[in-house]
Amino acid sequence: MNSLLKRIFASASAALAFLPAALASDTAVDGIYYDFDAATSSATVTYKGKCQCAGDTYAGDVVIPSSVVYEGKTYTVNAIGVSAFSSSRDLVSVSIPSSVELIDMNAFVACYKLESVNIARPSRLRTIGRHAFLACKNLKSIDIPASVESIGKYCFQLCESLANVTFEEPSSLTVIEDYVFCRTGITNYYLPKSVTTISAVAFCQNPNMTEINLSASISSISQQNPFAYNTQVTRITVDPANKVYDSRNDCNAIIEAKTNTLVAGSKASVIPASVTAIGRSAFNHVTDLTDAALPATIRTIGKYAYLGCNGLRSFFFPSTMISMADSVFQRVESLDSVVVMTQRPFAIDESDFMPSVYETATLYVPAGTAPLYRAASVWSNFRNIVEMDRFVVGGISYELTADGTAQVTEPQENVPYEGTLSIPARVTSGTKTYEVSGATEDALKPQSGKSLRVVWSSNADAPSNVTVYGTHGHIKIEGAQGEAQVYNAAGVIMVSTTRRSIPIEQGVYVVTVDGTTTKVIVD
Repeated sequence: MNSLLKRIFASASAALAFLPAALASDTAVDGIYYDFDAATSSATVTYKGKCQCAGDTYAGDVVIPSSVVYEGKTYTVNAIGVSAFSSSRDLVSVSIPSSVELIDMNAFVACYKLESVNIARPSRLRTIGRHAFLACKNLKSIDIPASVESIGKYCFQLCESLANVTFEEPSSLTVIEDYVFCRTGITNYYLPKSVTTISAVAFCQNPNMTEINLSASISSISQQNPFAYNTQVTRITVDPANKVYDSRNDCNAIIEAKTNTLVAGSKASVIPASVTAIGRSAFNHVTDLTDAALPATIRTIGKYAYLGCNGLRSFFFPSTMISMADSVFQRVESLDSVVVMTQRPFAIDESDFMPSVYETATLYVPAGTAPLYRAASVWSNFRNIVEMDRFVVGGISYELTADGTAQVTEPQENVPYEGTLSIPARVTSGTKTYEVSGATEDALKPQSGKSLRVVWSSNADAPSNVTVYGTHGHIKIEGAQGEAQVYNAAGVIMVSTTRRSIPIEQGVYVVTVDGTTTKVIVD
């Protein structure tokens, strides 16, 4: 049993085994037991006797009145006391009057047959206590009055049939506490506009949840992912008016805008290239996730980020990684390939991978870097370390050719080339240096909407002041004095000119000017 489930059942057991004492009563009016406060003329619904739980006190359909007459005096029913209906195994429904201001802790805990809770309107209910409806396995829906200001931790946890939760507007609720809707039957949820904070694992382990919609009002989400363990979620959206979080590029994830940290993801998430960190528990127990490739903007990964993702077969770390917290891949024994693109091994903790992964998975590292990884702390635990024929240096992706040179390839890390790309004559990866012999056919084609300027160096040891590059339908020359000769890929001269902007068709060309020779690609 995993740790979250242990905590869930421990919480439930604690609630059932140790129910806080209330003022039990042997005084019943029309079958309902009360504690009476003569000073305030108020009555609290409670249980019979001294067992500190209702037990078999209530069954069937219970209708609580708004007032009750006892010994000639009228009392307003304003509270349902601690453990008042707890463990009433045959309770089917309860009607709560508008006069009730408090449903205290454990009030309906373990009422397994409870199907319906009707709260009269307009309601004065302000507080629903901790564990109040915990383990009400047949409760199918709940309508929270606008007056409710607080719902206690674990309130609806283990309500496995609870599919619909609605909030009357304008709501007074501001915080969704820890585990409140954990392990329910909820398919999706819409929180009231008043809610600003979602606490730790508030919506965890809901097997039917398929959609998460974050409203504009949410300004704080716990680092302990409130949506962990929801394996069937395929749609995550954030209201565009939210100033703290977003779901940019329709990425099916929640991203903290200020820090560019992905705080909650799903099996359908596509991580945008603007994200720089994967937050704590971000993909916790997304068991249907089979592979993960991070873009070349990710620098850090938080604790438990992929804990329990036991469907993962491969994982790709980009060249931008600098650190990873401990226990990131705990309980993930399915990994059989780990690809790391960093030139130097970044710091990891031994607890990040399971012992079996170190033994059986293959660690793929950039060309020329295997000696560094075999000597690095923790990385050296991998028994199988294999050099790839590709690597990334300075944001440029290369692959080795049959003759041992390197050529520029398309970006391998989901971040397109743009701006000015300066390609050296030689490049060092790990412990080896390679001559740069060219580029693959589509490597330097600008992406839609992106501007790309490619500058090739003909001699890395003696750089020239001359810059030649290809752009949309032109060859551009900067810093040159003399005439330029332009050759096509077959070596046929196309033009000799002193112009510094040469119109020309798409293709690959070689330009010689002022003693330099440069290969350019024109799109």
